[in-house]
Amino acid sequence: MAKRAGERRKDRVEGMVAEYRDKLPIYAQFATRCKDLVEQLLAIEGVRVHSVTCRAKTVDSLKGKLAREERQCEALGEVTDLAGIRIITYFGDDVDAIGTIIEREFSIIADQSIDKRKALDPDRFGYLSLHYVCTLPAERTRLREYAPYSGYACEVQVRSILQHAWAEIEHDLGYKAPQGIPRAIRRRFSRLAGLLETGDEQFMVIRDELAAYASEVKRDIAEKPSEVLLDKVSLAAFIAEDDVVRRVDAQLAEWTGAELKQPEEHFVDSLAEYLRYVGIETIEDLSTALVGRENVVVRRWQHLVARGEYETLRRGISLFHLWPVVLAEKGDPREMIAAFERFHIGSRSDRERRALETIEVVRQASGEKPEDRPEPDDQP
Repeated sequence: MAKRAGERRKDRVEGMVAEYRDKLPIYAQFATRCKDLVEQLLAIEGVRVHSVTCRAKTVDSLKGKLAREERQCEALGEVTDLAGIRIITYFGDDVDAIGTIIEREFSIIADQSIDKRKALDPDRFGYLSLHYVCTLPAERTRLREYAPYSGYACEVQVRSILQHAWAEIEHDLGYKAPQGIPRAIRRRFSRLAGLLETGDEQFMVIRDELAAYASEVKRDIAEKPSEVLLDKVSLAAFIAEDDVVRRVDAQLAEWTGAELKQPEEHFVDSLAEYLRYVGIETIEDLSTALVGRENVVVRRWQHLVARGEYETLRRGISLFHLWPVVLAEKGDPREMIAAFERFHIGSRSDRERRALETIEVVRQASGEKPEDRPEPDDQP
């Protein structure tokens, strides 16, 4: 009797595996559809994540799962992780925000979904994920692009990037369950789990403090610019709000007929480094430096850039041409060339020309009368 029961189970497993082999392409398509949908929903909600990945379980993986499980599945539809999505967040509290979206947009199978952050011991940090088993709701499967996946289940896993790193490393070490770890090593895992969980919390604190700083810096720039140190956040606010920057940027853009666009984060970050290099440490330093050198910045631009050379420019481009002007006032081309080399600006053969021309522009500007100064559109 036992032998016949074993044979029946083996036949059932083989039948389910054969059925899945035939259906694997549609499960792969289903996983991709769910991934694309999640990415669209996150974009609409403005939630930034590290990654969204998907997979369909391999045939060999299903075979091993069915052989291991104590609870015997009677049909392929009872296996709920044939299609899977993993969402890796930057911050721990984003897990809950994404969970709210998943619960709203998918039909959750509650008795098969679990918040492992509440269910597992603290030393299982890397497995403190939010797990859902869900299907597409009826209103979505009525749409042509989702209709083929009606009734299909997908496992959705949401965890922070630190939790993910822990789980991946622990998996690579070959220990997926605490009882498989020697006691002394398990204690190390537990201590490390505490450190990583603290790290998760501290990253959220830092994020919130940066957001608070960004919201306050505009007021500080207006009220006490001498106390606002030059950094990526304060510089971005200055570029967005300062009338002189806006005016000079517009003159440089007009020279080439370019459209001014918002600066990328890396541009502002680099620009702050350039300006600090020439001794501009605060927002007040920056404002004073620009106000006294508007005309020279425009002249330098006209010497170096041909009309129509650029179709788009970043806002703050005036400040990119301010710092070489400040450096050129020393009159040492070698120092300017060294700065260009340090920041990898221009080609090696072009750096000397740029340095000499900038120094010459500064010299001309220092000896000219106001009535002799060209309008921004004048050809130098």
